Amino acid sequence: MNIIESIEARHLKLSKSEQKVSSYIMQYPENIERFTITKLATEAHTSTSAVLRFCQTLGFQGYKDFRFEMVNFLRSGRQNRDANTVVGDYVNDYVNVMGQISQIDEKKINNLIDCLLNDQTNYFIGNYQSSLPAKELYYGLSDFGKASIYSNGYITSAHITRSMKEEDTLVLFSISGNKQNFSNFLPDIVMNMPKNSFLITLNQKAELADIFNNTIFLPGSSFSNRSVVDSQSIPMFFVELLLNLMHEEN
Repeated sequence: MNIIESIEARHLKLSKSEQKVSSYIMQYPENIERFTITKLATEAHTSTSAVLRFCQTLGFQGYKDFRFEMVNFLRSGRQNRDANTVVGDYVNDYVNVMGQISQIDEKKINNLIDCLLNDQTNYFIGNYQSSLPAKELYYGLSDFGKASIYSNGYITSAHITRSMKEEDTLVLFSISGNKQNFSNFLPDIVMNMPKNSFLITLNQKAELADIFNNTIFLPGSSFSNRSVVDSQSIPMFFVELLLNLMHEEN
């Protein structure tokens, strides 16, 4: 019995919080190779103590031992796959996801473009790797001569957004759309969100959608979760699309 089969066999015997860990791992086993215990707990919507109990239930001393076993299992499985098959599957998934972007509500995209091209200041925020699409949009708007401010983290954002006005535009890029860090570092924005506030996320159940006045859901959450890196290719492609549409309007 391999480790995934062991997890499946014990799933119903676990506590509810541990089942969240179990369900996530069975759905996205590849992610364990790059996840810390904190990251796994966040993505599974539970606590680090629940992850630790889960690992110990499986007979491991802690998360480090469990992760080591998972990595060995995943890598042994990859050795049996043809390289061309891996490339073909990845490319096909990527093409399918990009094709779904055309299904995003055109009114939402046009509303975002109108707000970005008005005479007010644009604020772009992206934490960690989500800073990449935020930065690209910032440079693109700067080329159009539009006043914009960019931040690559919540701590910096807490400073630059103090000058943000009600009529300004705020755009946050977040793959997961988790609320906790945003609310902790930017409580003033949570209480005084500008009218033109946009969340751009891959998570259809993003917690931050309750705070932002506008949310654009990008396709590809399952595609992103299967990747061994925090995929920003989809938001980057969306930014390229926005900039080209804005160019047509100018």
